[in-house]
Amino acid sequence: MVNAPASRWRYGQGMFGRARQQDQALAYLTVVTYGRTGSTAIQAALNALPGVVIRGENYSAMRGLREYLQAVAETADRHHAGRPDHPWYGSARLDPPAVLNDLRRHVVEFILRPSRGTRVIGFKEVRYEPGHFATYELMLDYLIFLGQLFPGLNYLMNVRDPAEAARSGWWPGNDQALEVLGTTREWMASAVDDLNAFYGPGRACLVEYETWAADSQALIDAFDGLGLPKDDTAVHAALAGRLTHGPHGAPAEPSSDSSCDSSSVKSPNGRDSEGAP
Repeated sequence: MVNAPASRWRYGQGMFGRARQQDQALAYLTVVTYGRTGSTAIQAALNALPGVVIRGENYSAMRGLREYLQAVAETADRHHAGRPDHPWYGSARLDPPAVLNDLRRHVVEFILRPSRGTRVIGFKEVRYEPGHFATYELMLDYLIFLGQLFPGLNYLMNVRDPAEAARSGWWPGNDQALEVLGTTREWMASAVDDLNAFYGPGRACLVEYETWAADSQALIDAFDGLGLPKDDTAVHAALAGRLTHGPHGAPAEPSSDSSCDSSSVKSPNGRDSEGAP
């Protein structure tokens, strides 16, 4: 586990406020991964569950919202100007918790777009490598912000053997692919520990492509651990179709058991990018 900026997290929560209970009519889930890890197959399996809608990638659109909200919150926290001749005029009336609630409504309505009967809404994203985040702490800080934007958010981290992922066309001519993929995999495992320490046990879990691609029950167990609605038959069917007909063909042999406990996954010295099948 990496020592993360806990003081900044507490400061951020104090500025942004806690989400109100009425905002939790929907449950939230995000798939956190990198390229060529089978994330699209996971997305298909999640969308096979009753009442679950998991959208695809969005170029990390919420990162811009985090910067916007942080600027509003810092302005409100440091300046309380109400006079029209003051350089920070208007800062006294800023309301960061109201801004956060409005951002949530915007994202749910225009990006996630739940349908009638939706109980769990969310998205998957693959842009978590060092090329997108300069440090692990910055990535973790963003993941924690997502938990503030979406109250009760669950995180499903998905990893794949770096050497296998590096063979894909996602990394043509990249002589640093193994290093990048290994670092990202380590970040995912550390983030499971840190998110569960910050938000409480059971909020984040980690699965391995090699394990669930060989036995879909491993992914079903992870879904159960996150409290998702059940339809095992639909999940088996979604994974069978995706893994059989997807662009990457049959899965590799399983390397270890996946679980919602990052301690079961040993972080090798390699790294991964967008979704395998």
